[in-house]
Amino acid sequence: MANITLGFPNRIGEATVSGGNYFETMPLPNIQTRAFAQAARTVDRELASTQFVLDFGRRRSLRILALVAHNLSLSARYVWEASNVADFSTLQFSQAFDAWPRLAGGTWDIHALNWLSNNFWLGGYTQEDIDGQTPVSSQVLPQNVLAQYWRCRIFDRTNKDGFIQIGRVFTSEVFLQPRINMKWGATLGYEDSTTVSTALNGAEFFDVREPIRILRFTLGYLSKEEGYAKALELTRRAGISGEVFVIFDPDDTTFAGQRNFIGRLRQLSPLESIQMFAGGSSLTSMAFEIKELR
Repeated sequence: MANITLGFPNRIGEATVSGGNYFETMPLPNIQTRAFAQAARTVDRELASTQFVLDFGRRRSLRILALVAHNLSLSARYVWEASNVADFSTLQFSQAFDAWPRLAGGTWDIHALNWLSNNFWLGGYTQEDIDGQTPVSSQVLPQNVLAQYWRCRIFDRTNKDGFIQIGRVFTSEVFLQPRINMKWGATLGYEDSTTVSTALNGAEFFDVREPIRILRFTLGYLSKEEGYAKALELTRRAGISGEVFVIFDPDDTTFAGQRNFIGRLRQLSPLESIQMFAGGSSLTSMAFEIKELR
């Protein structure tokens, strides 16, 4: 298990966006809005339409790239490319990714799958697995990539919707990845704000809401540099409103769809100074609670 990684700040708002073919009422710049429902939607599924370019105006160092609140199908793939020239004639980075993990990229136990299931041969998610929560497809690049122009090309010509829709794009550096991972006892759960009305005869009626992910963990062995320059600085800069992207385990693909998401610090915890008596080193500790954004 690789150490938990937090991405911040989201640079998407700094970019000039272009490319592809999108509905006038659901234009590409909607990927820069924080309201996921205000999405960008392509006019069809052709590759010429299902792509976009980000121009940051100067070279930006990025490592976390994510498509949030999308409708990509289980067989969709996309390519991220980075360049310092607008025509992408020379590339700083190029790699293709599966929108959803498959057997080749995960640790699925094929013996546990029913051969009649839709996912038997690929060993990936089923539609039922991904329904009911905000779809997120995220990637942590092997290292920082410094480039001015970034292009995402989406390959999903069999998408049953007939279009590609994206609610938000997250692009950032790795702000904090501690040398020592979070303490045991981290919890990931759902909060359900569904309201319940009860009739006089006891029958119940539900106004169903989509559950929201809540992650709680403690980084208990931060160096002073990690504590003050990163953890404490994150609370100052992000506050309770800034977007933070959680990569629970950068090496994991199997459960990435469940454990990686865009959220905010629900509360600002203080940085605690602790003493490690064995080596006499002074360390710091901080608890985090991150609530999923919609």
